[in-house]
Amino acid sequence: MTALTSFQVWMFIIDDLLDQYSLPQRFDYAALQILLADCRDFIEQSLGLSQKCDNDGYEYRDHDAVTSFKEYAGAVMKKFGDNHAYRSRIAREAIATLDGYRHEAMNRHEGRVPSLEEYLGYRAASSCIMQVVVNFEFANNVHMPEEVTKTPEMCRLYESAVAICFILNDIVSLRKEVKEGFVENLVVLLAGGDVQRGVDGAAARMQLEVYALDDAAEKATRRFKGTPHEKDIEVLANNCKNMCRTSWLWSVRTPRYCLADITPDAEGGWVFVVDAMG
Repeated sequence: MTALTSFQVWMFIIDDLLDQYSLPQRFDYAALQILLADCRDFIEQSLGLSQKCDNDGYEYRDHDAVTSFKEYAGAVMKKFGDNHAYRSRIAREAIATLDGYRHEAMNRHEGRVPSLEEYLGYRAASSCIMQVVVNFEFANNVHMPEEVTKTPEMCRLYESAVAICFILNDIVSLRKEVKEGFVENLVVLLAGGDVQRGVDGAAARMQLEVYALDDAAEKATRRFKGTPHEKDIEVLANNCKNMCRTSWLWSVRTPRYCLADITPDAEGGWVFVVDAMG
């Protein structure tokens, strides 16, 4: 739990630094690129994936922030030091998240709204949810061969869980983000000037992903029934479903999304007016 918490803290620290370097009034492209390159370098070194010699004396520009990944990486190495493929997957998803953050930062700096296709191309990464899903194996001490995690059923299970969470986030955060002038949001991109159409479109996409997740979980369970991986598959499928449920429960209770001041209607829905969308 401590290691997983330290990982989440690291992601928040790096995200905040990227925001700092991306402020419109003092955008620092060089600092942004250095931070991302340093993070990639340290991720690969600390997870035993780099050919470079470990150099504890090396000072990164944002040293404390970059190296705060170390506690988590050390715990992963201790548990999965003999599983190069899994550590590579962890690194790949962490770096993908950083690239997603960079994409968002550059869009804000350039004042451009991405196309729907472009947005969906990086949203799963920038949401950081796939990194959370990949860590379910670490959290539950699940040691599965990559040929199992790469099966179509498991890939779809993970991808649908991620999609549910980021679509949900885009829906519940709409009021907050429009107030802040942030338009990189699935609802906004589907709206075409009609907020309700955007919400309905996003909700329909999320429903399809819920069906896909349930279907993938059932097929994965059936495929690996009677194998040494049966229990692990069940654990991972339940983790994915519980993540989606708890994401919803947290989202409707937190004041973060500016829904706390709205009294839900008889069906549990929230009604609010969006004056304008940039």
